Amino acid sequence: MLEIKNITPKFEKYLKFNSNNKNIKIGVAMSGGVDSSTVAYLLKQQGYDIFGVTMKTFKDEDSDAKKVCDDLGIEHYVLDLRDEFREKVMNYFVNEYMNGRTPNPCIVCNRYIKFGKMLDFILSKGANFMATGHYTKLKNGLLSVGDDSNKDQVYFLSQIRKDRLSRIIFPVGDLEKSKLRELAEQLGVRVYSKKDSQEICFVEDGKLKEFLIENTKGKVETPGNIVDKNGNTLGRHRGFSFYTIGQRKGLGISSEEPLYVLAFDRETNNIIVGENEDLFKDELTATRLNLFLVDSLESLDNLECFAKTRSRDILHRCLLKKVGDNFQVKFINNKVRAITPGQGIVFYNDDGNVIAGGFIER
Repeated sequence: MLEIKNITPKFEKYLKFNSNNKNIKIGVAMSGGVDSSTVAYLLKQQGYDIFGVTMKTFKDEDSDAKKVCDDLGIEHYVLDLRDEFREKVMNYFVNEYMNGRTPNPCIVCNRYIKFGKMLDFILSKGANFMATGHYTKLKNGLLSVGDDSNKDQVYFLSQIRKDRLSRIIFPVGDLEKSKLRELAEQLGVRVYSKKDSQEICFVEDGKLKEFLIENTKGKVETPGNIVDKNGNTLGRHRGFSFYTIGQRKGLGISSEEPLYVLAFDRETNNIIVGENEDLFKDELTATRLNLFLVDSLESLDNLECFAKTRSRDILHRCLLKKVGDNFQVKFINNKVRAITPGQGIVFYNDDGNVIAGGFIER
C-alpha cells in the first residue's frame, strides 16, 4: 500500500485496500496525464497487481508516465504502435478530409489502437483487465455515461468491440475532472496540475492546414468557388479540406447577413454557404453501426431513443429507420445544427447506456 495522509473523507472510498485484489492483474493505459496516473495510484492503493503501458504512436512517448510508474514501484512498458497508428488513424484522418468529410480520429483510435492493439498487449502480459482514465461507466457490462456532464467520453468509445468490454475497467467514471485533480493532489500524483492534452494529438493546435498539405504532398490544395444556395459565386476557397460544416469565420466573403458553410460539392469543388437557419436539419443518415445493447441491426428498426452528433452535444430524441445497412435518423420535435458527415453519432437509452455507435454519412 501507499503511504497516504490527509485524504478528504469524500475520497476515502476510492482508497479502500482489499488483500484479495493482489490476485487480480491489471494493465493501466498510461498517457502521462492526470487521469490515467490517478487511476494507477488508486488501483495500487486498492491492492491490485498493476503495471503501466504507454503507447508510442506518432512521436516519443510522454516521459511522465514512466516517472509515475517509478513513483509507484510498478513495471512500465512502451508499446510501439507507430505503423499501426499511421495506417489506421492518421491515413484515415487525411483521407476523410480529402473526401470533404470531418473525421473523428479518437473514435477510430479507440477501436483499433487503444482498445485493440494495446488491450491485446496487456492481456498477453497476463493481465485480467485493462484500466483507463476515461470518464465512463460500465453498468452491468453496459457502456454508460460517466458523472461528469462536461466529459461524455462514451461518445469516443462507441466503436469499441462489444466483446472487449468484459476486459476493461473505468475506475474514475463517477468523478468529475475537477474532483479528480483534487484527489490527485492529495495523493501526491506528480502530474496533478498538468494540462489536458490537445484535441488532435498528432496535429499541432492551429496547424491543421499545414498538416494536411504535408501529408497529401499538396494535393489537398484544390481551390474552387464559394457559392450560395442558388449557385451564385461569392468568392474562392483554398480547398474544401480546410473548412467544416457550420464554419463562419475565415471564408473571405462579404454579405449583409452572416454566412456559414452548409455543404461541399465534390463534383464541382464548390463550397455551399447559407444562413444559420439553413444549418438546422431534422434527419441524417448513419452508417457503420457498432452494436452494444442489441444483437442485430434489425433490432434497431423503428426504435425511438436519444442521439448525439458530437461529444458536447445535447441528447436529441430520435426515431431510427433501417435502410439497407444504414439508418435514417429522424429527430423528434427539434432540429440539429451543423450535422457533419464523418463525425460519430451515438445512440443512448433513457438510462444513459449506449445502444450503438456509428458515423454520420450525410
